[in-house]
Amino acid sequence: MRLRICASFLGTALILAAAPANAAWHAYVMKQPVGFSFTAPGDMKAEKITYMSAMAGQHSGVAFGSTEDNVDYKITIVDFAGRSSDEAALIKEATASFQQSTKNLMDEDARVESSYGRKVTVDLPNNGGRSMSAIFFKDNHLVQLTATVRPGGDLLSSDMGRFVDSLAFYETRSDEGATELKLTD
Repeated sequence: MRLRICASFLGTALILAAAPANAAWHAYVMKQPVGFSFTAPGDMKAEKITYMSAMAGQHSGVAFGSTEDNVDYKITIVDFAGRSSDEAALIKEATASFQQSTKNLMDEDARVESSYGRKVTVDLPNNGGRSMSAIFFKDNHLVQLTATVRPGGDLLSSDMGRFVDSLAFYETRSDEGATELKLTD
């Protein structure tokens, strides 16, 4: 009996020792120009981007990203001032662009509070990994969260969904002590 108990403890200890350390997840909030919050592992680094839209042309934006455990986490914010009437078309265009040259696994309507968008999961070409994205339009801005498992990573990682589903647009849903992200000029 004691041997079984000892073997059980030893087995559990070996499993826990072999499991990868979970990265610490942090709360982030952006108050202006779009109010939203989300959670992600690691420190989010900002970079300015140029977003090309077939229907609306070239627009400036900012992407914040981090990488943990072979998964890339990215949130992209693109300013479409004056294009709020094109909200549905811009979401549709971003969804089509995300799915281009991939194997579509899921494409469905998504909702965060009173905002509607799309949630999409694709396998990347040439065994390039798997990517999940949530695409929304809020306060004249396209907001896109994308988690991509790179080759060799766990394609069934729940961290993709954890990141994408953490988006909240009401400031009251942001964690106290969240790191504030700002669009750089």
